[in-house]
Amino acid sequence: MKKIALFYILLTLLTSCTKEDALTIVYPKEYLPAYPGSWWVYSNGERITVQPEYIAHSYQPTINSNDYTAEKLVPYINGNYLYEYSITQYSTLYPIKKLLEESVSQKPWIVNDVNGEIIYRQTIKILDTMYIYNPSGVSVIDTLFKSVLVVVEFSDTLTVANWNTKEYYAKNVGLICTEVNNPFDTLNPVVQNVLINFDINN
Repeated sequence: MKKIALFYILLTLLTSCTKEDALTIVYPKEYLPAYPGSWWVYSNGERITVQPEYIAHSYQPTINSNDYTAEKLVPYINGNYLYEYSITQYSTLYPIKKLLEESVSQKPWIVNDVNGEIIYRQTIKILDTMYIYNPSGVSVIDTLFKSVLVVVEFSDTLTVANWNTKEYYAKNVGLICTEVNNPFDTLNPVVQNVLINFDINN
């Protein structure tokens, strides 16, 4: 009888420890659905992949701090840990870079400081539909993407209209197109890459 009681006590202790030690999973969101095992291939040859499992991670949220965020299980995508719409970056000032907001932003947000120049991002519009084309003008994927967020990145010496990069994120797909721009030139922006294939493993 004592052995049975001891068995149940040990079982209860083990179960409670497992529940307490279980880490919270930070699931991907619909405009960047980076579920483990997902991948995207772009016209410039770049292949973005997500590790097949969620990875335990924490980071220092402020400079010169010994504090860390609570450890969580997050997607690991091309060398970066993904927290919904933010990725880790090697910066003590800005350890997390927010890539996008799901609605049109009222003001930009800071993502980095490069040689004393502040870098901003801002969601500037939402397109109901969008086809993507390669530089020769041919449709790359025979798909009409719906609900596409347009996000620009620019420095504090420029304005939101004079951006350096522009990204398009399709709902339930992720990044579908990137354009680069020389804000000091009169030439039109150049399409840097477009999505040619992908698989969302959800």
